Amino acid sequence: MKNFCILFLSACFIFGAQAQFALSGTYDTYAALSKKGISSLPFMVSHAKIGTYDINLLEIELAYTQNHFKLQFSPAIGSYMQNNYATETPYRRFIYESYLQYKKGKTELAYGTFSSPYTQETPRGVDQLNATRSLAAEYVPYYVSGLRWTQQWKPNFKSQFFITNGWQRLVFSGQRPSLGLLFQWEFKKWKWNWSHFYGDVAPIGKLTPELGLNRWRFFQELNMAYQLQRWTLQSCVYGGAQKRNGDNNLFLWGQANLQAAYALHPKLNLVGRAELIYDPKQVVFAYDTGAFGSLSVGWQYGITANLQVAQEFRYFKGKQTNIPVCYSFLRLKF
Repeated sequence: MKNFCILFLSACFIFGAQAQFALSGTYDTYAALSKKGISSLPFMVSHAKIGTYDINLLEIELAYTQNHFKLQFSPAIGSYMQNNYATETPYRRFIYESYLQYKKGKTELAYGTFSSPYTQETPRGVDQLNATRSLAAEYVPYYVSGLRWTQQWKPNFKSQFFITNGWQRLVFSGQRPSLGLLFQWEFKKWKWNWSHFYGDVAPIGKLTPELGLNRWRFFQELNMAYQLQRWTLQSCVYGGAQKRNGDNNLFLWGQANLQAAYALHPKLNLVGRAELIYDPKQVVFAYDTGAFGSLSVGWQYGITANLQVAQEFRYFKGKQTNIPVCYSFLRLKF
């Protein structure tokens, strides 16, 4: 953290008065209630606490641009950061994003830590269709670290290529890097994203012969958004395959969801979601070996352009799980 701050301030001094500095951020708070008598949702990272008022994410985005260069630094706090970055080194547990980017024409090259390129959802809840994150977004990498190449091939088509430390890892493991690829198409009413991951998910340190052979994960994800008058529809499906722990069998998992919003008023949306995740070998989802999902309905109201309140009722259902949860949200974007 200290070295990065020194680099950031030095860059500001060197580039001088012609550079552009931007400051923005999000503030996501909520309160959740459930009759199940539980204090948290063990299968969620975002919005997991029950029976208390919680700051899910308070994030500050600092961007500094000069000519072809951009320096992005986004520190953050909240239960999302505490739960998700707990295994990282202490000085990185409060960094949501940090990267240096070079852009020329239709090409961008960047190095650092990036928010997830998988699924259409991010932890910035105020920008999402539903107030809570879907199971899809909770069970892909929340962030990746490494190199990113972005290319705008046509006005409606671009790609991103990643060389990263792994599925979700900031510290270099000393193993071979992982590869990621994203294609994005945009039309008048449609937006499509097709994401790929192939890489190393072995733990840091010396590997056993079994882990050395069976540590590779294959993953693909497809999501879309469709806009028609007052309706907004989103859907995401993905599937993964992996060998692990010396087992010759290929373990499979996947999920699908459908989200919708209807604008009753320019400031008021009715929203809903249906989703299902199935991971019988518990590769990424360890809570249930059977099909697990949720149904949710709610509303979102924009008090101002930057201030939003929302409520959502969500019912989680699994083989041995029935958890109704009622959420209330207060969110600020600045």
